[in-house]
Amino acid sequence: MSTRSSPRNVLATKSEGTSDAVPVSSNRGSGSGIRRVVIPEPLAPPSDALAAALTFLEGVASRRMCREELRSWIDRNLVQPGYMARPWRIQEPLFGALPADKHCSAFLPEIPPTDETAAILVRTRARVVGHLRGLRKEPVDDRFLSAAIFAGRVRRVVVGETMQWVPRPRSHDILSDIVTSLFVSDILGRREFYAQNLCICDTCGRVRFDPEPPQRNKCFFC
Repeated sequence: MSTRSSPRNVLATKSEGTSDAVPVSSNRGSGSGIRRVVIPEPLAPPSDALAAALTFLEGVASRRMCREELRSWIDRNLVQPGYMARPWRIQEPLFGALPADKHCSAFLPEIPPTDETAAILVRTRARVVGHLRGLRKEPVDDRFLSAAIFAGRVRRVVVGETMQWVPRPRSHDILSDIVTSLFVSDILGRREFYAQNLCICDTCGRVRFDPEPPQRNKCFFC
């Protein structure tokens, strides 16, 4: 199995030499004029589930994901770790067939792809981003978390001495549910991380994590 790395530009960090750190106090009484500042801590590396899910979204957005790459992605991130059996068919309903589709249409391309696999991929990405976008709403819309739990697409298992959520999609699930299960297993384990760092571009739907973004609804590309 090859070693996976996190996608570029999705886990933003600031170097120690940054000049825009936020001052927390100043030592005025001493006359030294020295101010203490807080340097933002770099984000921890993503979990395997989050890294896999982000790789999928970025692969579709950059048009690098194709039929062969999709099969490899599923085998590498879901089949080989034992999370699901290898699906014999990849499926994703036409847009408008699911109740939540009205909240995801902004992330579809203006001209739908003519290739069947590409069309499945863009529909899948739009639905997954639409789910994640609910976490940025006021009030928060996180019904997709409960839906995944009740459908059994994520489960709690004992790992060492702790309980952890892991993805458990079925081979006949639609692709958006399979990808979403990776996010759900990660979100349930560290909800605060998403509340503090999740950024989703309103224009292109790119997902990234940044502890101090200029805007949480904009990205570097738009």
